[in-house]
Amino acid sequence: MFGIRILGFGDLMRLYELERETELWVQGFRPLQLDALLDWSGGVADQQHWDLDALHQQVMHFWVDQAGQIQTWQARLRSMPDDQCLVAALGSRHDWCRHMERLLRA
Repeated sequence: MFGIRILGFGDLMRLYELERETELWVQGFRPLQLDALLDWSGGVADQQHWDLDALHQQVMHFWVDQAGQIQTWQARLRSMPDDQCLVAALGSRHDWCRHMERLLRA
């Protein structure tokens, strides 16, 4: 099982640091498009030897379930400076559990 979440808006220059801190797969999008999410998640699936079809299915469900919020994010992104992007994070169930445990200990 995998999880994809939008973390919010962030500076493109901080993505590596965020990925290192969260131990999740992090990517910035400007604009946020389904094809870009599928391409990125496919690359992660290849590197992690995850089930590509299952991951893409989850990304598609995320896109449909969050359609209204995605439109809001896209509209806000258009009014932001060019160095800002919409930050998405991807991880396995274990990755997300580990991340949440670290947050609770902080």
